[in-house]
Amino acid sequence: MDEARAERDPLPEQDGVSEASAEAMIAELVEAEREAEAEEQAVDEAEAAIEREEPADDESVTAEEPNNESVAGTAGEEPNADEASETLREPSRRLAVLGSPIDHSRSPNLHRAAYDALGLDWSYEAVQISEDGLAAYIEGLGPEWRGLSLTMPLKKTVLPLLDEVDRVAEQTGAANTVLLEDDAVRGFNTDVAGIVRALRAAGLGEVRFAHILGGGATAASALVAAAELGAEQVDIHVRDLERSVWLEPLAHQLGLRVRIRPFAQADRALDVPQLVISTLPGGAVTEAVYTDSTRRRALLLDVAYEPWPTPLARQWLAVDGRVVSGLAMLVHQALLQVRIFVAGDPLQPLPDEEGVLEAMLAAVGLDADGSLLEL
Repeated sequence: MDEARAERDPLPEQDGVSEASAEAMIAELVEAEREAEAEEQAVDEAEAAIEREEPADDESVTAEEPNNESVAGTAGEEPNADEASETLREPSRRLAVLGSPIDHSRSPNLHRAAYDALGLDWSYEAVQISEDGLAAYIEGLGPEWRGLSLTMPLKKTVLPLLDEVDRVAEQTGAANTVLLEDDAVRGFNTDVAGIVRALRAAGLGEVRFAHILGGGATAASALVAAAELGAEQVDIHVRDLERSVWLEPLAHQLGLRVRIRPFAQADRALDVPQLVISTLPGGAVTEAVYTDSTRRRALLLDVAYEPWPTPLARQWLAVDGRVVSGLAMLVHQALLQVRIFVAGDPLQPLPDEEGVLEAMLAAVGLDADGSLLEL
């Protein structure tokens, strides 16, 4: 009966507000709070979506800088192969060959081919420098310079300017390679190994007796190379006997029997040399005359290559004698220079050295054995 009366009579008012009105107001407040929470959640989700689409660091992309797509391509694509290889390239370094005259030099062709094959963005140029200007030139080189190749007449002139030299440069009294590294100026001689490697590539076997024409710095390298090839005796034929006697102590140090004679006596011995090395300038004509028999039996290495064939090489070719151009020596000594410039060590082989050598030979038109492809 009390329950029935409660349903018929209205709820009593408290402080002027009925209980029913209070419950309605509470329900409206709860609903408003739910709507506010839902709206706030929607705003948070929208902001999170925007953050996922934009770069993590807003300052990493500016109006002046490319966005991610311009740097790496469309999302999901691999970087371009050329762009990827570019990032692996070493910093650009500068190198040069110095000498006087220098216009004929093929060293820029050789070195550029080598650095291209190695993927190095290095420059190599030819610079006309006299003996008097060498010290000032080296002193003025900046930190971007890695090294120098030297030709005549600088191979002896450079020695007082070097902080250290390798054994072969000390032995021959001539350096044809300068490495600039850690504030040091280091000198090397790669001519000796260049001669040996070129002759081995041409198929030279045993050498017991050799002739050398000329008494300059390259003659010293030829003398050491002859010893490394097994020679026991060497005749050196020169224009001025007095200016060439400095080669005798070197020959004795190498354990060689040596005779220094005028050009006119080049082919007066009963023994026929297995090897004749001419260190004379290109185009030089001498009194050295060899018989047809000697020219057919002895291999000639003429270190000159411009103009070609030299007068001496022409004599050998006239009887189908074996001739190795100075370009072959130039290639092989340059390969060792590249080792020095890249690794700081002439004994450290290059990555894919066979491919680098092939590129260098092709750059000057030589076959693997040193033969000129156009002949």
